[in-house]
Amino acid sequence: MPINFEYANKRILIVDDQRAFQIMLKTMLLNFGTREVSYAANAEEALKLCRHESFDLLLVDYNLGSGLNGRELFEALKSADLLPLNTLFFLVTGDNSKAIVLSALQMTPDDYLMKPFSQNELHLRIQKAYNKKSTLAPIFQAIQDNKFEDTLAECDNIISSSSRYRNYCQLFKAELLIDKERYQEARQILEEFIQQHPHTQAQLLLGRVLYLEKKYQDAIPVLSTIIKQNPMLLDSYEWLAHCFKDGGDSEQALQVIQRAVKHSHLSISRQRLLAELALDTKSLDIAKEAFFSILMQTKNTIHQDTQHLVNYIQAIILVAQNEEDSFKRGRLLQEISGLFHRASHQHPYVDEEELSALEGYSLASIHKAKGNKAKAKHTLFKSNQDYLEDPAQIPDWLGPQLVHLLVELEEYDHAEKCKPFIQHTSVHSEKLLNNIAGDKDQSQSEFNQHNKLGIKAFTTGQLEQALKHFEDALALAPLNSGATLNKVQVCLALLKNLNRPWPQMTKQINDIFIALENFPLVEQQQNRKIELKKEFNNQRMHAKLQLSKKK
Repeated sequence: MPINFEYANKRILIVDDQRAFQIMLKTMLLNFGTREVSYAANAEEALKLCRHESFDLLLVDYNLGSGLNGRELFEALKSADLLPLNTLFFLVTGDNSKAIVLSALQMTPDDYLMKPFSQNELHLRIQKAYNKKSTLAPIFQAIQDNKFEDTLAECDNIISSSSRYRNYCQLFKAELLIDKERYQEARQILEEFIQQHPHTQAQLLLGRVLYLEKKYQDAIPVLSTIIKQNPMLLDSYEWLAHCFKDGGDSEQALQVIQRAVKHSHLSISRQRLLAELALDTKSLDIAKEAFFSILMQTKNTIHQDTQHLVNYIQAIILVAQNEEDSFKRGRLLQEISGLFHRASHQHPYVDEEELSALEGYSLASIHKAKGNKAKAKHTLFKSNQDYLEDPAQIPDWLGPQLVHLLVELEEYDHAEKCKPFIQHTSVHSEKLLNNIAGDKDQSQSEFNQHNKLGIKAFTTGQLEQALKHFEDALALAPLNSGATLNKVQVCLALLKNLNRPWPQMTKQINDIFIALENFPLVEQQQNRKIELKKEFNNQRMHAKLQLSKKK
């Protein structure tokens, strides 16, 4: 028997930035017998109200001006646990574009209303949604109580009662089993269901189960048929793309997910998959646009994350690195600079010091991409000095990028010092860095070998051999500050042991100190340079005294 939504004792919240629509909706609700209606002009006001009051029905416009839109408000309310089980959430919009409609439906609100709608239609939709939610309440209560077996039992109760929601509960039970990785049980329910009802949602769930069981060849025709029959069911594209990807055909997977994005780009998960497949297939421009879309879609939402900004920066660098036209490359790199214009206003979710370090890293990457390694190193060391001295403080989202750029700038010793504290927390970030780096491990390995042999030779007093190893190391990494200071130390030891002037060696050491004068060094290296320079000056003073005594 239908359960009615009794307006007289219900509290309703209208969230819309248009005053005229607020009044129109309130009039309809008053005609239904509603007594308590509240307003919010934007998502922030709605969140504030929901933190202090509970509502039975939310009527939320999709477009709310600046800030969160209606879909993002729905996510924020669920994430903050501000939507009680019995609360109805309706998304309302006058925008009938395909992308907006599909993205709203995928969020699974209790209902979705297109403007304009009549008073009668609103009433019927509210009653229908309330009846469904009330009937299924025991299931959702069991889920909230984290009682899985009770949840399955409640599904079975509704299925056995021949309720109008019997089919819904059969599919819902299958989905619950999938989430618990009980794939065989889920597949059995779905196959039996499909024999009686060729239901598209059931076929989609079956395709998903087959994929999760790694039965890609069985899943592909199921999902392909769904797309042919119902091209607007976008989840089917994502699972089909996963099948091709994990089956070893990333090119085909990319084509599939691009078709889904053409229907609606408003999906973070879809854009993430697009970005990953684009990187796998070296489709760099597509990857860059996907990362930009992720950055924009997550801005000011619960999904906001500095990693999205970092990934977009890396994507621009990758595209610029592979762009032969110098003008286009310059324009691409300007996009990075634009991300830091009024940086704290654009990215208020990032700590100010961390944002400054990220900006320095980004600008250093630009200088490196333009071929100016010295300027890149100066910028990086200046902006990330604290992290280089104490790598344990490096943010997770910056660590892999920082180590990678240190290697690119031939600062291998700093990179090695940072590596123990670095973890790849983003698949996208790791793929981006691998694409940027290419095959550069050989030169780093050779440098490390020469540097280690030089240190070993120096400690055993084989100064000529040590000098040769450090010079070989610097031939591979001319700007490496650690190896440069090692060479100076060997040269000073050689001068001291010879106990006679060696003008060529003296000039070489002096030239190195001049080159290092304005060069950024971490505090430990700076102190070492000062000590070596003091020793050099003492040796020169001693040589002059010896020379004057001979005269």
